[in-house]
Amino acid sequence: QLCSHCCSARRPVERPSGGAPRRRARTIMTSSWDDLRATLASLADAFGNQAVKELEAEGDVGSSAARALSDAIAGEPRGSGRRAAEVAWARLQDGVGWTTPAWRECYVLGQLREATEAGEDAAAAASAEKGTEGEDGEGTRGALLRRAMLAVDMAHIMGGPGEIVQRFGRAIEAIIREDRADAEVTGDEALIPDVLPPRAAVTIDPEHALERAEGITAKEFKRNYFNADKPVCLGNLGGSWPALAKWRDLRWLAREHGHRNVPLEVGAYDDAANWKEEVMLLSSFIDEYLMPGLRKELAGEDEGRVPRRIAYLAQHQLFEQLPGLLGDFDPPKVCDVAGGVQRVNAWIGTAGTVTPCHFDSYDNLLGQVAGYKFVRLYSEDDSPFLYRHQGAWAENRSWPGEEDGANGGGDGGGGDGG
Repeated sequence: QLCSHCCSARRPVERPSGGAPRRRARTIMTSSWDDLRATLASLADAFGNQAVKELEAEGDVGSSAARALSDAIAGEPRGSGRRAAEVAWARLQDGVGWTTPAWRECYVLGQLREATEAGEDAAAAASAEKGTEGEDGEGTRGALLRRAMLAVDMAHIMGGPGEIVQRFGRAIEAIIREDRADAEVTGDEALIPDVLPPRAAVTIDPEHALERAEGITAKEFKRNYFNADKPVCLGNLGGSWPALAKWRDLRWLAREHGHRNVPLEVGAYDDAANWKEEVMLLSSFIDEYLMPGLRKELAGEDEGRVPRRIAYLAQHQLFEQLPGLLGDFDPPKVCDVAGGVQRVNAWIGTAGTVTPCHFDSYDNLLGQVAGYKFVRLYSEDDSPFLYRHQGAWAENRSWPGEEDGANGGGDGGGGDGG
C-alpha cells in the first residue's frame, strides 16, 4: 500500500541541474557549502546560541552538551557536529529524554554541521575515491555521501525545520545525482497492482458500508458531509495525478529516492515483544520488504492474514523530506472547506500493516495512491463501547546507534515482505 494523507500544500523545490559540465558543477557546489555554513550561522543566531545557555543551566550533563553544541556552531574542531548529535542522542536514550527544546536543537544543529562537513569532503574527493553503494570504507566518496545524507535525514526525522533541512539535502543530492548520471540504469518496472486481489477483498454489509459520493462539488461536500461530521468516500478525486503512474513503480521510487533514509515500524502491531522502530535506506526498505511482498502478490501466493515480515513507513512527513514528490499530486478542492491543507503525510507498507483504533483531533482526507487498505470507522455514538489499548509499542524503539555513524540512522534489518 502507498497512500498520502492530506491534513501541506507547498510547491515542489527545483532540483539542481544535472546537465552542467562536471567542473562547473564542482564550482557551484563550493558556493553551496559557503551558503550552508552561512545558514548554520543564522541558525545559531536564531536559536543555537540560546540553546547553549539553556543547556549550561541543566547541570553537568547539560554543560557537556552545551560545550559540544558550541563547538558545532563554531565548526571547530572538525567532527564537532557529530559529537553534539551523539550527546543529544544519548540523552534521548537514557530514559530522561529531551526535557527542553534545547536538546533537540543541539541534535539538529549537530547533524546539519556533520552533513556539511561530510558533504564538502565528498565533493572534494577525487573520482578515483568514489565508493559504490556497498562499500563501507570511511574515506571513500560514497561513504562520505552516505554519512552526509543520513545526517540530513536524521535532522529531518527528529524535528528539524523542514525548509532549512531541505537546503542541506539538495546540496548532498546534487553530488549523488552527479555521480549517478553516468551509471547505467537497469531493471524492469515493478508495479504495484491497481486491482484489488480477490483474496484481499473484505465482505462488508451494505448497511454498514461507507457512503460514496463521486463528482460532488466542494459546496455539496461541505453541506452534506463536512458540516454534518459524516464520513464519505469521494471516489477517484486524483485520477489525473502523475503519482498514480509513478509511485506504483517501486523501481522508480528506489532509483529516484532510494538513497534517502526513512523511519519504519517493523513487526506486527500486536506483537509488542518484537515490534520496533528503525531507520533505514528507502532502497533497503523496498528491496528487503516491499519487493518480496510484491513478487508474492503477483504470483498469487497466500501467506495468510499476517506475512512473515512486516514494515511500515507510517504517518511520515515524506513530502517535506522529498519535496519533489509534491509535484505529482494536487490537494483536492474539497480541502478548501476546512481552510485548506495544513500538512500531508505518507504511509508505505507491506501487507499486514495495521494502525490501531484511534481518534484524530483534526480533519483528514485519505488518498490511496497504490495498493489497498481496509479502513474501519466507528461512530461517535460508539464511544462508550471503546477502550484504551494497553500496548507497549512506544518502548520498543531499536534505532541504530553510534556504531552506524550518525546516531540514529543506518541500513536496518531485512527479510521477506508481504
